[in-house]
Amino acid sequence: MRKTVLFALMLGFIIGPSLFAQEAKKLKPDEAQQLIEQYTQQETQLKAQLANEKADVENLKAEIAKLDAQISELEAKIEELKKEVEARSYYVVKPGDWLSKIAENPKVYGHGNFRRWKDIYNANKDLIKNPDILSPGWKLKIPRP
Repeated sequence: MRKTVLFALMLGFIIGPSLFAQEAKKLKPDEAQQLIEQYTQQETQLKAQLANEKADVENLKAEIAKLDAQISELEAKIEELKKEVEARSYYVVKPGDWLSKIAENPKVYGHGNFRRWKDIYNANKDLIKNPDILSPGWKLKIPRP
């Protein structure tokens, strides 16, 4: 019964007006049988195509899930790098520090960069009144190129 209803619906949607035109001329049994076979083949092809499309959709969903996981990993890495850059963009003065010593610190500019003390001084003029006097605990901005 279901197949009959399904078939009737398919005929109505697939062939629409052409069926009604043929119905008006009354089909012979062998012509009707040919149409049934033709539409049955189309149904089989469409079902196979639908199955392929469903498989493609599932594959795409799996790929999207992988990409979402990669995006989450990259977002976490970005946040980690932002924190690292933030940490490297400031330096807290310790007892015995002076600007050229801070500039040579591996976490600031590294060995051989003692001349960059002026960059640190210029970035912190609001805090540093005399470049020879630093107070422990000051949080100095470290300009990055």
